[in-house]
Amino acid sequence: MKTAIKLGLLGASALAISVPVTANHNHGLRGMFTAPQAHSAQYVAPQSWQEKQLHAQLAKMGPGTYTVTDTIYPGSHQGAHQHGTQNYVRAQHVGYSVAQNGYVQTQQGLQLRGFANPHAVSYDPAARKAFLANRSHNIGGVTVRTNAHHSRDMLDWQENTTGRTLTLLANRANGTLKSNSLYLGAGFQGGLKYQKTEVPGQFPILSRFPFFSDSTDDEAGVFAIDHAALSFTSTFGDWTTVYLQPEYSETEYGRDQDEFQLRKAFVVFGNLEKSPFYAAFGRKTIDFGNFDSYNAFTHNEGAHYFWSVSDQPVAEFGFYKDGLKLTASAFSAGRQLRVALAGEDNNIGNYAFNAEKEFLLGGSKAFTLGGGYLHDSIYRDNWTSHTFQGREDGTPPDNFIEYRNSIVNAFAEYNSDFFDAMVEYTTTLRPWAAAIPQLPDGTPFPQYLNDPTGSTTDFNNLNFDQNLEVLVAQARVKPMLPNGKRVEIAAVGSWGNISDDFGNPIIGSTFEKNQQHALSVEYPVNDFLDFGAEYVYNKGFIPFVAPQLVSNDQTEAHAINVGFKARF
Repeated sequence: MKTAIKLGLLGASALAISVPVTANHNHGLRGMFTAPQAHSAQYVAPQSWQEKQLHAQLAKMGPGTYTVTDTIYPGSHQGAHQHGTQNYVRAQHVGYSVAQNGYVQTQQGLQLRGFANPHAVSYDPAARKAFLANRSHNIGGVTVRTNAHHSRDMLDWQENTTGRTLTLLANRANGTLKSNSLYLGAGFQGGLKYQKTEVPGQFPILSRFPFFSDSTDDEAGVFAIDHAALSFTSTFGDWTTVYLQPEYSETEYGRDQDEFQLRKAFVVFGNLEKSPFYAAFGRKTIDFGNFDSYNAFTHNEGAHYFWSVSDQPVAEFGFYKDGLKLTASAFSAGRQLRVALAGEDNNIGNYAFNAEKEFLLGGSKAFTLGGGYLHDSIYRDNWTSHTFQGREDGTPPDNFIEYRNSIVNAFAEYNSDFFDAMVEYTTTLRPWAAAIPQLPDGTPFPQYLNDPTGSTTDFNNLNFDQNLEVLVAQARVKPMLPNGKRVEIAAVGSWGNISDDFGNPIIGSTFEKNQQHALSVEYPVNDFLDFGAEYVYNKGFIPFVAPQLVSNDQTEAHAINVGFKARF
């Protein structure tokens, strides 16, 4: 059977199909794999919206041979091709064969069709939509472009949190990013945040620091901008990609941090079409763990406790081939923006390793295993003033307990068109010194010392073995609506262990464990806008600043967050 499917496409890749697409945020390995093709190897992002949508439609049509037409408009994502004084509209006809088991193979050809006269060419509505999502202009000899799909990949604050080095390389190799161009993008996330707690003033931290209200209140509602970021991606040359991300946020730790920061500024050296090796340098997320959250707006506890973002430059070296990704990172031993911290400032004394392997299961299904190691962390001492300003201006406990505390991580994730699931476990290798029940000056109670007369700064003298650990389990279904868009419905559970059963008997605080469970729904209006809502249940008010003084692991609270994510 030979069937012609006329779908407006934008871009050289037949997999960059512009149909009503989903808010399908999972990125698989957050890198790429080689698509099976008869004549050439073409890179496509794993579990990408293009690959999923096209293959799902073809598989539903049953075994046979099909043809898809890829229309490339002048001055758009592919750029203009001159013929005399006029630009051609190019049509790329791509043949697909579907086997009995649903396996899709591709053949590809290219030909010219007509002139680029918008009054003479019939534009498919889907192609119009994709054309708006991918614009380009020539300014002073520089091609300046926008691509909403690339912005979504790089400015998703819930997912793809640790894989964006490879995402840049993937988007170059699969045609989302064109060479010798400057891409401008932006992302916005915000909305209403409401929380009700059973203990006045104890609003559990939902991966953010909003300082909701006075300590006498038991409920609060605020409008907040979670994130408002610009992104600049430069693709000049075949091997170099530069990425900058200045960002504004009202929900960071506002007392000691600026609301506007340059959160990412790094360069990637690599070309996955020519070599599996690559490197990155600059201010970026440290490639350690996964820490994706299926929630619409709230990070899970794994991300809240352990997601590592650098303040000083990171040197990352990576390898990607056939679904296997290996990375090693080195950076300063000083305080980073989030979890990483080691003893000597201004010396290269901290590092991380990460490994992932994605197994393709046929169709659009994949299974990924991964794990990582971070050499040292903020959980290395009992001084809980974690911010730069707090550690610079504050005073550590008189009895300062300090030792290196590494973190390890492991996760498994399954992805398909309809269903995603992930389990992730992260733990320190030693107890957090601030979680050992202790006096206000930092001296542990005698029962937590092997020798009460011995040194309290000697780790071997500590009689305490509860590491800081979090287990996250999450699942998501993505049913397709009659309009061809997929709504996402997710359930996420987090269980954290901090200390032992006793808490601090003098102060009366308890901080053994906490939980966070969430239900959320997201709907993609278009490539540029998603709406979402979530309900979050928290048990345990255990802020990581001075937990011994104010914690109550029995506090229960309920939150509702409603908002949107916009991008271009």
